[in-house]
Amino acid sequence: MALSFLYFKKQKFFKKIFKEEKIIENPKFIMFTFYELRVKYNLSEKDSNVFLYLLRNKLTNDQYKVYLTGEKFEFNHAKMAPQDNELLITIKEAEKK
Repeated sequence: MALSFLYFKKQKFFKKIFKEEKIIENPKFIMFTFYELRVKYNLSEKDSNVFLYLLRNKLTNDQYKVYLTGEKFEFNHAKMAPQDNELLITIKEAEKK
């Protein structure tokens, strides 16, 4: 059964996936793949898009640079872009002193 926008909010799905899994793995670099969202979490295309929208807003507010499939960026002096199966990549911005 696909999840709805309300499920993200009410059931804390968003928090569980993001805070309890991804941030613990690597708080400076976070990636979500097509497989994770569509297969592992069984999200529909619509729900995947809602999840990515919410996540992009949250991470941008938390000082992350957020890149979606096809967007180019520079990381460790190398030009990169998310691969076709990588729906979202985030990189934590350095703390400004």
